Amino acid sequence: MIYTLTCNPALDYVVRMDKFKEGATNRSYGESIAPGGKGINVSLVLKNLGIPTLAMGIAAGFTGDVLLGMLEERGVPADFIRADGFTRINVKIKTGRESEINGSGPVLQESVTEELAKKLAALPENACVVLAGSVPNGLSGDFYARLLGLVNRRDLRVTVDASGALLVNVLQYRPWLIKPNLEELGEIFGVRFTARDQVERYAHRLCEMGARNVIVSLGGYGAMMINEKGEEMSVPAYIGDVVDTVGAGDALVAAFLAAKEMGRTDVEALRRGVAAGCATSFKAGLATRAEIEALLKRA
Repeated sequence: MIYTLTCNPALDYVVRMDKFKEGATNRSYGESIAPGGKGINVSLVLKNLGIPTLAMGIAAGFTGDVLLGMLEERGVPADFIRADGFTRINVKIKTGRESEINGSGPVLQESVTEELAKKLAALPENACVVLAGSVPNGLSGDFYARLLGLVNRRDLRVTVDASGALLVNVLQYRPWLIKPNLEELGEIFGVRFTARDQVERYAHRLCEMGARNVIVSLGGYGAMMINEKGEEMSVPAYIGDVVDTVGAGDALVAAFLAAKEMGRTDVEALRRGVAAGCATSFKAGLATRAEIEALLKRA
């Protein structure tokens, strides 16, 4: 069982139109709505891969009801704390190019930290848990760090997929895995990468700061990893027509963790993660098991 925690989930409302003109009435030719949030995406891909998962998080208002209903329809078990306000709606406008308007989510009280900590503290021994994405208003950049401090479970295999202070502050608790993308890695250290060895150097810095394993997703270049033995490995991206990159990084995390649950090596798991990320980017929506396996057969 792999557990995911999404503190700021969303309903992703996708609008497709030929063009968008600011200050005018625009007409779409298609719309869709789906559950969103990084941890939820991880759970959805794990479900596609046949790996047992439990999605945890915070749901608020009528939009939270819709979100939980969609997870139930997709066969993903959920254990969410209810809150006042409403779960955010992210609007994604696709006109050949993609524009996004992401909601901020409900304003939460700090007491939610203790509620979530109790859920994590009750997880089975050596459980794999993914802390993913942003946090709503009212929760600070050290939220994940304070959460792990309250849980005080060194046996948990914690994966953190977040950016900025949320990621940096949690390193003191030696997370089992973190997965920044290239932009997020650069933002942490205030650098702009011009060479591959720079990426490796700063990924090693994250290990020195506390991360046991680091995966850096490189977009169209695949991904590289430094494991807790200090070994470096990389997997190139698969070639294909990119349709939508939303959820590609989450699919990478899900497939990597799924492979590790099945006893595969780090490089084998990374290869499966990259295949899942690419398969997701080659379509609208998250990759299925068949689509991931089809890419793996190319190698």
